[in-house]
Amino acid sequence: MPAAFANLNDLWAATLVEALFRKGLTTAVTCPGSRSSPLTFAFARHPEIEAISVLDERSAGFFALGIARRSGLPVALVCTSGSAVANFFPAVVEASESGTPLLLLTADRPPELRDCSAGQTIDQTKLFGGYVRKQMELAVAENSLPLLRHLRQTVGSHFDRALGPDSGPVHLNIPLRDPLAPVAVDDFEPALSSDGFASFFSEANPPRSASVTSMALDADHFAVERGLILVGPEAPVGEERWLDNLARIADSLGWPLLSDALNPTRSHAARFANLICGYDFILRSKEARSELRPDRILVVGEFPTSKVLREWVSSLDIPITLVGKRLRNADPTHSRSTALLFDLETGEIEGTSRVRPDGSFLASWKSADSVVRNSLQKRMTNESGMFEGKLAWMLSSCLPKGSDLCVSNSMPPRDMEFYFAPNARGIRVRGSRGANGIDGILSTAIGVAHRGRPTYLLTGDLALLHDSNGALLAKSLFGSLTILLVNNSGGGIFEMLPVSSFSDVFEKHFATDQEIDFSNWARTYGIAHRLVESWNEMKEELAAESSGIRILEIRTDRKADSALRRKWFSEISELLSKLPAS
Repeated sequence: MPAAFANLNDLWAATLVEALFRKGLTTAVTCPGSRSSPLTFAFARHPEIEAISVLDERSAGFFALGIARRSGLPVALVCTSGSAVANFFPAVVEASESGTPLLLLTADRPPELRDCSAGQTIDQTKLFGGYVRKQMELAVAENSLPLLRHLRQTVGSHFDRALGPDSGPVHLNIPLRDPLAPVAVDDFEPALSSDGFASFFSEANPPRSASVTSMALDADHFAVERGLILVGPEAPVGEERWLDNLARIADSLGWPLLSDALNPTRSHAARFANLICGYDFILRSKEARSELRPDRILVVGEFPTSKVLREWVSSLDIPITLVGKRLRNADPTHSRSTALLFDLETGEIEGTSRVRPDGSFLASWKSADSVVRNSLQKRMTNESGMFEGKLAWMLSSCLPKGSDLCVSNSMPPRDMEFYFAPNARGIRVRGSRGANGIDGILSTAIGVAHRGRPTYLLTGDLALLHDSNGALLAKSLFGSLTILLVNNSGGGIFEMLPVSSFSDVFEKHFATDQEIDFSNWARTYGIAHRLVESWNEMKEELAAESSGIRILEIRTDRKADSALRRKWFSEISELLSKLPAS
């Protein structure tokens, strides 16, 4: 509670910040700037809110995104007026697509200083368009109780809206007049005294969950012999409840459960007797695609990343039920799909299917999956070269138990889906699969690691360079982040695409090797770096405890790795084609 208010902006900003704190805000990320001074002072001086200063607004947005993903709570993002606001946009897009709660507080000049060539001024109203769940410009500050009530109610309702049920970013544009710093103004008599400040927020409480609380497994829809459960990228805050509910669904239906690597199931494999991880290999076999055709599919959250799987499902044209906590079109296959609103983190599963499958369909899937697992185990064990896919496979057995693993976009999530093996290590795997961009990967991972569990980031060289300013956050990190850098001298994923055959354009415009010595890059930011040249070295490094940020770099040959992936796909597909029909 403030001892006194120096001026109107001091009162206004303190009221705004306290309203957010009472709603449950614990963290604010502020970016340097003059127009946002009242907000920065209010957050920095609040004894119960951690205020973290970040130089680059783009990096700040992703850092806040990472914290929000780990905590499940909105994080406030503060910036000054002008182009600073636009630098939040990439993080806003990712937050919108992934349903991550962010509270954007953008300072602005008052109306009389707009559209008149005043410096550092752009049109900030509705700047984020449809990528925010709610947006509004606050009234210009006034020293009156009615306007302070407006402020309390408005910021509180935006906090609630960020949390859902369709969670995501919200935007408050905040016009502020001088004086911006908390300098004392003579004869200022605040409409809300410091003595009455606490009681002004007596009814401001955290929002209650509005999620659907129960889901019944309707026998008319789910009592079929040949069904599949698909689980895509998901990093639930309420992981234990999510796992319990998914296990109940899987046990009740008795269907094969095809699970992406970017969710908790593979790292809690013992809880899922029907877990299938090798589906991307299996569905490259023409015989398997036909033999393992389902009659119905249940998708939990998102579809898995696999393009092969999505194309196969699209060709089936069968009924699909999409289960998720956000009502939206989440079916990229355009199948005969229906949405079922349910939150696995908070809800209860009611009822079971009256007719369980006889198990033959599941047995066929498990037989094929066993071929894939055994073949990959042998190949990876015998592969001594620095094949980048082996790193994803190794992480499933060598990462410390209970750690967080952030996965960059481009090739890493594909290698995770191909090779990350079932295990019992309780690894929480996270990806930025909302918009699937390489923006802000480092900053997001630092946000996840900040005051969290030991964290690892699997990333390529271009994604790391794309967020170089994120390395400035190293000094703000309370925690441990190990960057597992796959340096393949460019965009490895493009080697898997048809553009790689056009050599006259490919290297410069798609591979885009930046020729960076990452030991020098790391030294610039005071980050420890080691070039790892064998898999035994990597095992030793993964087992070692660390604090702060460090880089473990492996150098790979993207052309050779691309060829090896294709070779293994072909050879394992051939093995699958020889399986007896059920």
